[in-house]
Amino acid sequence: MRLLLDVEELERGCLMLPDNFDFAMLPPGSNLKLSEIGMLASSIESIDYSIVEWLTDDLELSARTNEGWTKVPVLWQSPERAFQIKNDKELRDSDGAFKLPLISIERTNITKDPTRKGSYQAHTFSQENDGRSGRIVLAKRIVQDKTRNFAVVGNTRATNYTSGRQDRYFPRINKKIVIQTLTIPIPVYINVEYKISIKTEYQQQMNDIVTPFMARTGQINSFILRRNGHKYEAFIDQGFNQNNNAANLNEDSRMYTTEINIRVLGYLIGEGENDDRPIVRVDENFVEITFPQEGIVKEDDDGFFNITS
Repeated sequence: MRLLLDVEELERGCLMLPDNFDFAMLPPGSNLKLSEIGMLASSIESIDYSIVEWLTDDLELSARTNEGWTKVPVLWQSPERAFQIKNDKELRDSDGAFKLPLISIERTNITKDPTRKGSYQAHTFSQENDGRSGRIVLAKRIVQDKTRNFAVVGNTRATNYTSGRQDRYFPRINKKIVIQTLTIPIPVYINVEYKISIKTEYQQQMNDIVTPFMARTGQINSFILRRNGHKYEAFIDQGFNQNNNAANLNEDSRMYTTEINIRVLGYLIGEGENDDRPIVRVDENFVEITFPQEGIVKEDDDGFFNITS
């Protein structure tokens, strides 16, 4: 498994991993190959991006309008009217009204539910005793060059007791193995709720747009969201709230509306932009402890100086 540093994370100033940090943990003799994965922090923004990308890229909803088969635009929440008119002129007509059909999405609620903890049930504290959560091991590897140095030194000092003499580079088992460990903060699981509002001018347009929400997931109401190498499980509420003003005889524009509620089981890794700790931390174990030995310089009978402990 190879973990690479993402350019976007560098721009944010959040150090992830060195460029040449390779983690090879493949079983000997297997046909598996190394794969590259991005390791970025999972944040609330990541979950927001994932559901918007699911709407725009995965579903890629379209409907028939007077301009033909047209992709339905997706708006995140409701920006200020002046800002939206200035930056999204193609979404409004000459009178300033929205062109239909249109899909908007907004985040309605976030819940940190202790009963929904995902894979990591227990809570651990940081070793720094700062009240923060602990870390979990992501991957390990043997540092070949440092381990090899300890092995060479150990073999040089080894003695062949069979022959009764000291043999240089006598083979023996090296127990001083230097291991690097990658750790990340324990994920914090949250429930994020979204409301998707679909507005159309005709009933047929509404039918075309709503049908994929019902049929894409098959006989279940769950699906997977992806963002920056992270996966989040999402659930569509079984009720599709529909409303329209077709029966009104006033001068208002005809509009059909459907609201779809989606609940996402997401997780947070790190504290976002306010986190002063690295997302991925690299630690090395120690294999040898040495103490300096003091010596006394003493002159012998022949006039030579020797160091004695």
